Amino acid sequence: MKAFYFKPELCDLCRKCEEACSNACKKYRSLPSSKALPHVRAFFSTKGPILRFCKQCEEPPCVDACIGESLQMGPGDFVIQDESRCIGCFMCNMVCPNAAMVPSYIHKKAFKCTKQCDFSDSAPPCVKSCDRGALTFEDVIDTTKKIRRKRMAEIPRK
Repeated sequence: MKAFYFKPELCDLCRKCEEACSNACKKYRSLPSSKALPHVRAFFSTKGPILRFCKQCEEPPCVDACIGESLQMGPGDFVIQDESRCIGCFMCNMVCPNAAMVPSYIHKKAFKCTKQCDFSDSAPPCVKSCDRGALTFEDVIDTTKKIRRKRMAEIPRK
């Protein structure tokens, strides 16, 4: 399974990922708005850039909180969304630990990244737009192995 990874030290807050996400989502969303909301959102904090996006929790609280059953566990333990069932209660937004749900008060619905933005090749549009390499879409097992090896190498040996 592949997942998004964010490297804040490489991010310059250009927000190209937000623009690419919004443009890609416009193609498949059936909303009356001329511009779709980005599911990837970049912010500056006192600790540097942060990126808010769905990290696909193992036990997602948004699924349990969804009254209209708009959010459900799909194939491969991926949180999927049926936007037509969203009743706009925004409970998912309140319980999401990553602030990944995007509330739209105009549409009276909450949205999340469902990876339906038609990326048949290796990476979603938000990742392709990041020319600095701050946002990547990688295999979870391979990436966690790399991270562990790097951390192990940093531990001083006696």
